[in-house]
Amino acid sequence: MALISIKLDQVAALRSLRQRKQPDPVQAAVLAELAGADGVACQLREDRQYIRDRDVYLLREIVKTRLNLYMAPVDELYQRAIEVKPYMVTLMPFSDEQVAVRNGIDFEENRDLYAEFAGSLKEAGICACYFVDPDADAVKAAARAKVDAVELNAFPYVSSETVDAAETELERIEQTAQLALKLGISAHCGNNLDYKNIRPLVKFGIVDEFTVGHAIISRGLLVGLDRAVREIVDIVHPSNAG
Repeated sequence: MALISIKLDQVAALRSLRQRKQPDPVQAAVLAELAGADGVACQLREDRQYIRDRDVYLLREIVKTRLNLYMAPVDELYQRAIEVKPYMVTLMPFSDEQVAVRNGIDFEENRDLYAEFAGSLKEAGICACYFVDPDADAVKAAARAKVDAVELNAFPYVSSETVDAAETELERIEQTAQLALKLGISAHCGNNLDYKNIRPLVKFGIVDEFTVGHAIISRGLLVGLDRAVREIVDIVHPSNAG
């Protein structure tokens, strides 16, 4: 059965609008776990615009399931990860901090850097994951770096403008997830997943973990975070529904 992690960045983004203490991502993490989430996730950016160091340290203390920390391979962020020791670090591509991530890691220039960071994380007892496009070469690069997991970028699928394009992207995700499992790597999936577009991916039965953020926080504004999380849990864990 696949796991579902709740990404907390949108809670922190709401907080940053007024530079106040609320809403608190740490409180949201507690509610998400109580509602059945298998883990929580957040991205620590260099500018700390959303998730702050304080959040990460507190999350490590209160999260009872699994904490997944997203970050680019930057020395200063690595030091925070070593101090916090989350369950997993998902290494992200370098990007403009003001632009949402749409692409997976570019290995052309940074292959050795990512492999070095992944190795250091594993030596520190932290699981390492690569955020990659659903591409065979990217998954093979992850296998060579001996990471524990790859998170397959769902953005090309969820942003497809036609049914045929969406089906093509779904096939890419399925094939690369199968390749990852064949190579001994756990297959995860995330990036703009919601209550509707996640369903075909769940039906594959080969994705080990999904990460959903914006859709749940948006839904939570209308129906409450507890219900919003339980609804996505019931989709990913269909045997528990009802």
